[in-house]
Order: sequence, then C-alpha cells, then structure tokens
Amino acid sequence: MLSAERALRLGRIDGRDCFPLQDTQVSRAHAVLASESSGYTVRDLGSRNGTFVNGSRTAACPLKPGDVIRIGGHLLLYQSLSVADCRLLVGALPPRASGLVGEGHRMLAVRGAIAAAARTDVPVLVQGPTGVGKEGVARAVHEQSQHGGPFVAVNCAALPHALVESELFGHARGAFTGAGEASRGLFGEAERGTLLLDEIGDMPFSAQGKLLRVLATGEVRPVGQTAVRRADVRVIAATNVSLADAVARGEFRGDLYARLLGSVIEVPALRERREDIPLLVAHFGSQLGKTLMVEPDAMESLLCHPWSYNVRELELLVRRVCDAHPEEQVVSLGLGDLDHELRSQVAARSTTRCVTAPPLLEIPRGAAPTRPQLEAVLAHYDGNVARAASFFGKERRQVYRWAHRLGIDPECYRETLSDT
Repeated sequence: MLSAERALRLGRIDGRDCFPLQDTQVSRAHAVLASESSGYTVRDLGSRNGTFVNGSRTAACPLKPGDVIRIGGHLLLYQSLSVADCRLLVGALPPRASGLVGEGHRMLAVRGAIAAAARTDVPVLVQGPTGVGKEGVARAVHEQSQHGGPFVAVNCAALPHALVESELFGHARGAFTGAGEASRGLFGEAERGTLLLDEIGDMPFSAQGKLLRVLATGEVRPVGQTAVRRADVRVIAATNVSLADAVARGEFRGDLYARLLGSVIEVPALRERREDIPLLVAHFGSQLGKTLMVEPDAMESLLCHPWSYNVRELELLVRRVCDAHPEEQVVSLGLGDLDHELRSQVAARSTTRCVTAPPLLEIPRGAAPTRPQLEAVLAHYDGNVARAASFFGKERRQVYRWAHRLGIDPECYRETLSDT
C-alpha cells in the first residue's frame, strides 16, 4: 500500500521507494506513481516499451480506482482504500462462503455481511446488478445460519400473476379452476429453511400485502382456506433494481420495503472488484476440469472490460474457451480466444513483449507453440514468417494461423526492440 506522501518508482531496480519488476520488457527506471494535488498519477520515465493505462499508452495519466496499469508483462490495478477497507484486508477474515470467489476488500465486506445476517432471523435484502451472484449470497446466508431445512428459490418475475399467491402460500383443493389437489406452496416447501424471493420488485402489488402479513405475523393463509398455519421460514429477497425508487413510483409497498431492510447485503458489480477476476477465471476453469493459463494481453483485456453482465458473463466466456479445447487439461487463454469487443483495445496497439523469451533450444518444434514460444521465434528471426515456419517445420500459413489465434502481429517483430 502507498501512502499519500510517497512516490513509488517501478522498474528493474531495487531500493528505497522502489517496486522491482523482474521482466526483460521493463526498463530499469520505467515509471513512477506520484502524488498530485488531485490524487495519484502514473508517469512514464522514458521507457523503451511504454506504460499503458486501460490499454492505452501514456506519458502521464491521473489515476482513478479500477484503472489497469500495464508495464511489460506486469499488470497493476490501482485502488484507493479507506481505513475501513484496510482493516478488512489486515483483520480477521470473515468466513468463506461456498460458491463465492474473491479476496478483495469488496468481497470481504460481502462475506462479513453474510456472516452477520446468518446470526439473525430477520429478513435479508440482497441488492446488486444482474449476474453478480445474488443467489449465491442467499445460499451462503442459509448455509451459515441455524436453519436446517431446505433452501428454496423462486424468480418472482416468472410467476404467473394470477397464480402468484397460490404458488407462494399454497391453496386448498378446488380453490380455483384446475386446483385438483391441495398445495403447501413455496412457504410450505421451505419449512424450517430459507425461501429466496428473487427479483422481488416484479412481485404483483396485490401479493406484496399478503407477503407483508406473513413477515409480520409468521402466519400463512393458503388460497381458499380460512385457517392459518405457522410458517417457520427465513425470507431472503433479491433485486437488481432500486426498491426505494419503486416505492417512490408507487410500484412497491413502502411498508414491505421497510420490513425487508432488516439486513441488507450489497453485492458489487464485477467492474468494481476487478482484483477478483484472475481468481474467478481459475475457479470457473477448475469447475470444468481445466487449468487456465491466461496470457498477459488476454488478462489485460479481461481487467479492462466493463462486464455489463458481471460474473455470469465471465463464466460463460471461460466455458466457451474450455469447450473449444475439449482434449486439453491445461488451456492457454490468449488474445485470439477473446471476441473483438474484448480484445480490441489491447490488440489495436503495437505489441509489446510480455514475458521473458524462452531459449530457442527449449522450444519443441513439432507441437503448437505457446505465445511466449512463438514470440521468441519471431523475435529471433526479426518477424520473418518464412524462417519461423522453417524452424517449426511447418508452412507459413500455419504460423499465421498460430499468430492469429494467439493475438500476435508478426509485423511488430520486423524491428527487434532492445531494452533501455
């Protein structure tokens, strides 16, 4: 961590107020993080291979939280931490929650909120944009609580408006056309457990009043019955919209909203916790039985992407990459594995060497090369694709295919770069 009074030099030198980066693509004195009146700025110190912020080369750039800095093959994520954030990182860690991946201060705060909510029986409101893992948070609250019953989840937006009350609270036999048998409803299914009402903002206004009564009295009245029964159910609601705004528009009951505020857990968007992206990529790959080796250009692209659909979007990307390599247990994720939108900002600039080049004698000639191996061969032959193809014993077209898949432009190696 860097205090507001210090400057930090970045490069291959070591010493006081220096952060050494052992990388042949990093100059001895490459860049500096300096405190300015408006915040921190990163300044390039005339390095040969450049300093990049969010994919764009820069001489000097003021930094804002979440900015991705690229120096050689190293990626740095700039964050501004409060005292409370620092305490989360250095204090006793909250319990881990199965299915929730992340070690940054934002996810530590979520884990702490889960642990606190699990110690009570009050309703919980989980808020966050689409795809952040709100159901996973609800499951974690259930698993860490004392409720030994089942976890039942329902998407309120998918419930037919005419049947929402019977779906939730159950119904008597013959209560309405088609009700041939009595039903306990979702509250009955979740007895002694937890009921997640996902997208609760889409619950019909008429059903909201009856849900409020259940939360207030702990009693459920099935449709078509006059008798009530006790409901021993922990209710967790989740939403990707502002319920406060919905209340102001008259679309959601204010008294129900107040009842749901017993415990609130805010789940951040993925772009607000970019530090967890490498862990998430490894986690999703592991779930598919793969070990993912992400190359620096590809990881830079992942860190810079806005992730409109959050963790769910990242999971689908990892699944697509792994499905494309069904026979490989170790999968290299390169720039060429990403779609145009993901890779465009990084691919548009001149390629910089990202890792220390392996000796040519250690590069196998029969198998498809990794990105560092192909870079090393192209650099050795000054970008001459014909000579690189001869080295591998392949045709030039095969080298071009490899280069396209790995996101390499052979033209960038026509003039070998030397370090300063």
